Amino acid sequence: MNAPDISASRPPWQLWALDIGLAAIAVVPGVVNVLVEEPAPALTVTLLGVTAVVLCGRRRAPWAVLTVVAVLAAIGDGRSFTLAVCLAVFEVALRAPLGRAVLGYLLAVGVPLLGTTVKIMLGVDAAATGDVTPAIGVGTSIIDPYVVLAFAAGIVVQSTRQRRRAQDALLEQRIDSARALERARITAEMHDVVGHALTVMISLANGARSAWQTDPERSTQALTHLGEVGATALEDMQRTLRVLRDSDQELDDALHHSGYDLSDIDAMIEVFHTAGMPVTLRHAGDPIPESAMLHAAIHRIVQECLTNVLRYARGARTVEVSLDCSASAGTVAITVVDDGAPTDAQSLGTGRGLIGISERAASFGGSCAYGPRSPHGWAVMTTLRTEKPR
Repeated sequence: MNAPDISASRPPWQLWALDIGLAAIAVVPGVVNVLVEEPAPALTVTLLGVTAVVLCGRRRAPWAVLTVVAVLAAIGDGRSFTLAVCLAVFEVALRAPLGRAVLGYLLAVGVPLLGTTVKIMLGVDAAATGDVTPAIGVGTSIIDPYVVLAFAAGIVVQSTRQRRRAQDALLEQRIDSARALERARITAEMHDVVGHALTVMISLANGARSAWQTDPERSTQALTHLGEVGATALEDMQRTLRVLRDSDQELDDALHHSGYDLSDIDAMIEVFHTAGMPVTLRHAGDPIPESAMLHAAIHRIVQECLTNVLRYARGARTVEVSLDCSASAGTVAITVVDDGAPTDAQSLGTGRGLIGISERAASFGGSCAYGPRSPHGWAVMTTLRTEKPR
């Protein structure tokens, strides 16, 4: 596969100016070398002029240009065409695979050498008819050092471009992967915001309705919390949906903070308690490290567990949430247990809650275990790593 021309983004007039300048540089030394001879060979000067014109098209037809320049060098004094042949070989080596580039090199040096051999046989090569060894240049050897340098330079530049393209492709792939992971994280956030909030709101509304006549104060308190939960859920959902838009730095900043400005665990526990859940919270061990991501993960895990209790645990009399942080071990243990009887309300959930807890635990290098208790109830035990153990 040919290497793309990275200069193609330049304006056309700049490319033409560059081609004309390089063509002139390639033939001027040969013209000067020919003109100092007595008498000056008009044929070689004319051929060099044609070569300059041909070299202007090297970018568009490198193989055709290389062939024409090699033939012109074979007809004229090959040594005067050395720079022109080097430029043509460089262009082919820059664009062609290695095998074809080697064929281009052999064509560039072989045709002029064949021309020199024919002229020696016919006795028209001035350098070969005398006793002086011909100078190094095109037409004197199959291994010309100048052409070899041009060939190697083309290969090096092509390899550099290919490596740069591979690095760019790898970077783009990593960016795409990061975007996909972020979309998955946002999906989980939407599940948390919508699923948990609606579950709590339904429980609060049911509690307010049942206590409307017997306990108006509790009903009013439940309705107040219902409005607060709904407003918070709406704000979180709007923030998360805005994040789904692309190419917006402000929204990227919002994504970075999304989910971190959550209420503390005690406030969340109070909301569930108001919804009628007999939940208690116990802190043990060391203080939880000040990490926004860690606090958000703990918040979401506890929220998911308590939401599942609301959905599936019938007649739960005790619900215990324990947070145990160990600075020496670098872990935070989250345990949520209840004594409710199982219910058949499977349609309330998405089936992703416990999977999401496991995924959050894995993202912190931790683990999650869950299952029924004896004689009844459910337990979820999650461990998050905060740092490497000492």
